Amino acid sequence: MTEGKFKKLTAQLQPLVDIERALGGNNALARIAKDMEHQKNVLSAAYGPVEELRRSGVLAALTEQGGNFAELQKQLALSTDRFKLPEFKLATELMEAYRADHASELVKHFKDHQDYLRRATEAIRSPWLDMQAQMRSVGAFADIQSMGFALHNIPAFDDRLTELLRLDLGDWQDRINFPKKIFDDPLARSAFYQERGFDPALTAFPTDAFGESLDIAGLRGAPAPIIDAYDYEEVREEDEQEAEFARTNAAHGRLQRFETQLRQFIDEQMTKAFGDQWIKHHVPGDMRKSWIDKRERARANGEVDHPLIAYADFSDYVPIITQKNNWNEVFKPVFSRPTFVQESFQRLYPIRICTMHARMITQDDELYLYVETKRVLSAIGIE
Repeated sequence: MTEGKFKKLTAQLQPLVDIERALGGNNALARIAKDMEHQKNVLSAAYGPVEELRRSGVLAALTEQGGNFAELQKQLALSTDRFKLPEFKLATELMEAYRADHASELVKHFKDHQDYLRRATEAIRSPWLDMQAQMRSVGAFADIQSMGFALHNIPAFDDRLTELLRLDLGDWQDRINFPKKIFDDPLARSAFYQERGFDPALTAFPTDAFGESLDIAGLRGAPAPIIDAYDYEEVREEDEQEAEFARTNAAHGRLQRFETQLRQFIDEQMTKAFGDQWIKHHVPGDMRKSWIDKRERARANGEVDHPLIAYADFSDYVPIITQKNNWNEVFKPVFSRPTFVQESFQRLYPIRICTMHARMITQDDELYLYVETKRVLSAIGIE
């Protein structure tokens, strides 16, 4: 790693400096936390990004070149050592005890279909059970599996499913003014999620166990195919500098593919309902002008034309879908209620901004990403 690249990467890793301090460096934990719950939440935010950097060798390089990350590596190792892969008999007993006395509303809703929990418990191969908080781990694992089961067996925007997801993912129905800090600081973003009602236990797993639990639940899966005609995006900031952040890049790619599918769906359904000129009559004027301006800039750069909706911003989809005549004629049978659409896309918005600007994302972000993109794609007929 060159000195210049090292300095750039160090500056971009300021959020990890904050995580390192929160985990105990310079006694910061004593200053900012009064109980162990805060430390658990910080660890939850740190697992994915820090583990990714450790595996890539970047964290070791920072330590060797003077970075104060030794305590972070130590704390991460200690916290991960708490997790064990229990024998199937013990795991089954814990799951039965959870279902009998502690089950969440989401798990209770599927009380007549419990084989999926047994199969999931049998399938996982990574250490996932927090020996210091066993029932918390069991409950979080069961809820992740129940989310996957629900999204495979219930219409994605069903009223009851939406209510059940809010119990774990938080209530995002009302229009949100997102604090700027959350896009740069993963700890602030995790705290913001918890303020909305997100359950941090859902992501308080080591990286391998978290990923495997998503796969077993069918939440992660392969991303939807990209549709080239609907793929237009202006250059991401700092993309080359952030090449090490595989988690962020993978999330960006998944969202990009998701958006091309959504754009095609909107274009096809609106054209079917209103004709080829639907954008002229069914998109707000300022929004349409912004799309035209982007297309003109792309043309000036020698790029080929795409359908005009390919130049839409992420924040444009909800106004189009929920506009009264569009909603009544096209989208109501798909998404059920306008507030459900707003809630789903608001959960995705912070991740979209972070991936656009190559900011590090957390396991909290990933859970929102996988659940909400799967919901929307399922609703529009993309499995």
